[in-house]
Amino acid sequence: MPTLDIALADIPEATPFQPEGWDVLLLRFGEEVSALAPTCPHFGLPLAKGVVRDGTLICPFHHACFDARTGAQSQPPGHGDLRRFEAVVRDGRVQVEVTDGPDHVATAHARQGIDARRFVIAGSGAAADACAHALREGGFEGAIEMISPSGPPLDRTMLSKAVLAGEKSPDDLVLSDAEALADLDVTVIDGTVAGVEPGHVTLTEGGRHAWDGLLLAPGGVPIRPDWPGAGLAGVHVLRSGAEAAALSAAAETARRVVFVGGGFIGMEGALSLAKRGLDVTVVLREEVPLAHVFGKDIGGAIRTEHEEAGVRFVAGAEVKGIAGDAHAEGVALADGSTVPADLVVLALGVRPATASITGLPLAEDGSVATGADLSVPGHPGLYVAGDCATAPTPFGTARIEHWRVALQHGRAVARAFLGADGSSDIPFFWTALGRQYRYLGHAEDWDEIRLDGDPSGAFLAHVVKDGEIRAAITAGRDADLAELHLRMKAAGGPIPA
Repeated sequence: MPTLDIALADIPEATPFQPEGWDVLLLRFGEEVSALAPTCPHFGLPLAKGVVRDGTLICPFHHACFDARTGAQSQPPGHGDLRRFEAVVRDGRVQVEVTDGPDHVATAHARQGIDARRFVIAGSGAAADACAHALREGGFEGAIEMISPSGPPLDRTMLSKAVLAGEKSPDDLVLSDAEALADLDVTVIDGTVAGVEPGHVTLTEGGRHAWDGLLLAPGGVPIRPDWPGAGLAGVHVLRSGAEAAALSAAAETARRVVFVGGGFIGMEGALSLAKRGLDVTVVLREEVPLAHVFGKDIGGAIRTEHEEAGVRFVAGAEVKGIAGDAHAEGVALADGSTVPADLVVLALGVRPATASITGLPLAEDGSVATGADLSVPGHPGLYVAGDCATAPTPFGTARIEHWRVALQHGRAVARAFLGADGSSDIPFFWTALGRQYRYLGHAEDWDEIRLDGDPSGAFLAHVVKDGEIRAAITAGRDADLAELHLRMKAAGGPIPA
């Protein structure tokens, strides 16, 4: 087997270093060196571009986190520890035996045993999948049941991208297939939760299931306004794998598509279908897409990128309905005009999928207020995660509808159920538009957005409220954002501006 022999002085301290020609990542801490696999288990991207701080290695692309000494994964996305190689430091030199094998090691997990407890997971999204894995990896030997009305858990971040672009099918996005869930001794129940009561859930299809702990994570339901024509053929929403597959198939014979809404789904989907040669228009109420999240300068740069890709915008518009008889023919606006379309996609956000579930203390928006560990006050053993949870965060109480947050929620609930710390990490999400944009933290409003760089090029923006950096946005400066993530993690939330 090949042995890497390198001077200790040639390895930078506390910075990921991959020697040229070697499939190993070296991390130096004084006289100590750890040697790990060089790629992230999420998309196999290079960790040499990452950041190390306080013993944590963070991937700069999607912010998976690892113990820099052992390679154990501590935060999603992706699933798997980094393979660790033996590194020997002697007489100022480092020797590493670099053996063949996979970069990522499946975390050891328990199997169902004599533990009489039963944990029920109602949902089949990111939170549900993460919770099932974390329970077994945490040593839980009781029963785990996953109540799912929609098949196996998917990486839904790719539905508006690779699936609509025609590059993948929903089957390619499965997080844990039937074999993987069976390996975890997870019993999958095809059904929908109709009601929650102490110690039991009832299903729409009939029957009651007992629980000692319940995670309710049914996700969100796309908003479909009560407009004339909203139910016509050719009008789509995008949330599930089936909805993405149907929209992608319809795009094969369509020429013109209109997205109503300029949020992340609308903007990602518009670019994906434009890549397939469709005539794409985005109709939105505001003047600048995503300005409520990124500010007008960055939102304006995103709009320009879309326009350069052939996407047209009808901004400042009020929609009155969908034109057509048996099939959608366009989007009717309040000014009397109609934007012609063969397909219409309603990309107006989601609401918590809780309206049909009895026994929950619902807030006005349909969410459930939880504690920091996602437990529901006054309802022992009940936890709520993902799109349905309004929970304390380091940035204030909020309902955050992002995929990585849902993964964190699932892991946090598993830890809480097992009696460990159930808090989660700093919120983070990314979006693939004309380029990759990444967002850290959470800010519902701000005093200013401080831009370092031009939004049309590489930049890092600090979102400042009351003298604190509450969020940050980047395109092209991934390592800087990753370093800021670890600073926020160390501070437990916002940091001084």
